[in-house]
Amino acid sequence: MHLFLSLLLLSEMTLLFALVFSSTLRELITMMLGKIVEGKGGAISLPVVATLTVVFISMVYDAKGIWTEDVVLNAADEVLMVNLVLKATLMGFALYLALITYGFHKYIKGSRPWEAAKEKKPICTPKDCNN
Repeated sequence: MHLFLSLLLLSEMTLLFALVFSSTLRELITMMLGKIVEGKGGAISLPVVATLTVVFISMVYDAKGIWTEDVVLNAADEVLMVNLVLKATLMGFALYLALITYGFHKYIKGSRPWEAAKEKKPICTPKDCNN
């Protein structure tokens, strides 16, 4: 699971890095994310994010259950604790980066005034406006 979460974080960071710079790759990624959000991807991604959030909360709760103030931890409990904290941290970062990616995509999609200007039709033609 650590490898999967690490690869997920690496791919999300690469995606955000590509979105930061204006290039053809940015346009391609924005178009792909737009298709995912508009199509069935939104209906699929919401339960996945909800499941990851529940698992994240469960891991944090389990880690809190192992670590209590009045109990001295043995070596096995410390290993379990470190494992749970690592998984919870990686999952929390993955959820945070997914939220950042969604917000950045929404910002890029909304900040294109030149495309909106191309689609608008003039109210009157130059011949009509002179009268």
